[in-house]
Amino acid sequence: MLKIMKLGIYLVAAFLYLFSSAEMLPAAQTDSTKDDKVYRLDEIVVHGHPVRDEGLIVTPDVTVINVEKFIRPGRMENITDLLGEVLGITVLHSSVTPAQNEGVFIRGMDQSRFQVFMDGRPIRLHGSHGYFKMDWTTMPLTIVETIEIVRGSHSLLFPYSQGGVVNIITKKGIKTTELRPQGNARLGLGPYGDRNLSASVEGGFLDTVGYALGAGQRKGDGFLRGNDYRTENIHARFSLFLPRGGMLTYGFDYVDTETGYAVINDPDDPASDYDPKYPVVRAGEVDTFSHDFEGRAYPGGRNRWEREVTDHSLLLDQPLPVGTIRAQAYEQRSERYRYRTTPDGIQERNFKDEYTGGVALSYRGFNLIPNHSISIGGDYRNQGTFDNKDYYRITSFFIRDVWSLTDSTVLTFGTRWYEFKSDSYKMLQPGQTRADMEPTTYTERVWAPKARLDYEYDNTLSLYASISREKRMP
Repeated sequence: MLKIMKLGIYLVAAFLYLFSSAEMLPAAQTDSTKDDKVYRLDEIVVHGHPVRDEGLIVTPDVTVINVEKFIRPGRMENITDLLGEVLGITVLHSSVTPAQNEGVFIRGMDQSRFQVFMDGRPIRLHGSHGYFKMDWTTMPLTIVETIEIVRGSHSLLFPYSQGGVVNIITKKGIKTTELRPQGNARLGLGPYGDRNLSASVEGGFLDTVGYALGAGQRKGDGFLRGNDYRTENIHARFSLFLPRGGMLTYGFDYVDTETGYAVINDPDDPASDYDPKYPVVRAGEVDTFSHDFEGRAYPGGRNRWEREVTDHSLLLDQPLPVGTIRAQAYEQRSERYRYRTTPDGIQERNFKDEYTGGVALSYRGFNLIPNHSISIGGDYRNQGTFDNKDYYRITSFFIRDVWSLTDSTVLTFGTRWYEFKSDSYKMLQPGQTRADMEPTTYTERVWAPKARLDYEYDNTLSLYASISREKRMP
């Protein structure tokens, strides 16, 4: 797979070089469409804001980062490098190694309390185990256009958003007749053997088809003993531009990541085979928040965290004379391996395969009633393993009304209904093992009403108040 990842990077870079060296069409054919780039944002964003020209847009409802325009000191390699610059978000790094579970907090709430989406589809809470800390290092910036951050649980457009939302909007291609694409290639070097190679291209042709391709590789030796890392990824978007401003986009994402656990390196612990070239790490000092039980790993065996993920998605955005239709289908498959070596040299191994599939449909922003913009929709997803894809069955519906009371006052209110089902077992007699229990289904249904009142005093001051109820996925 390493050869495939490198080939993907080289092909993207070669594609960029080939088309940047010569004009493929006469100037008369390209002048009118050269900068005709479509920015796709979800309904929570006020579309009048100059996202194209500004690096950071902050409103009471949402913060939007325009990746191409955003400037900050230092390198920007992945999503967390940008999130740390947003008010209300804290990013904690445990070491120079990009951990697969670095702590990101929204208003002090950890990743079990807020949700992460890519183009509106969930990319956290997958598989039969549901909750794993977010793997931020597998999401480079090569194909990201904007990032939307909602602080708090007032948004009705995103399910299970108890503490907030991070919605990553990817590049979808350019509506143009010019064959030469836009793109870049970059190479970065850092401390402790950090090496980062990435390339991306974005373009289109015939005002009908757009594309955005990206590939990258990051690896390094790490600071602590055994704490090396390697992440490789390929991302692709192919869009068909439809009449009346519609767009149908197919997305493919592949990530292969591997991180070595920092092993015990203690001069007073004979089992650690102490190496003075690395810092001292004692068994009682292991950061179990970052590494869980595998953090208590010893040298002499395999001590690693590995994950391979493949995503397919299909997204339709179609404006209508009144409102917009959005439809989506997606599937994710992943395999996760964890290894550690115990003090007595025994090799332990843990494997999990994860499956998630889902569909969503919504009709947004139709204003059949004066001063009211109404949105309705629903989604369904099943989560589990390759052998049992329906371990979880999750259904939800929502309705939202944005009521413009005055030119400066807006009331947003509505509700979301959830039905959560999962495989379970009924104990018929005390002391029974699972093999002897009767299979059954656990079901939970919840209403989650929400309301938010916004008042814009002037261009520099806005006030709001909100109240909401939300469900946390088990």
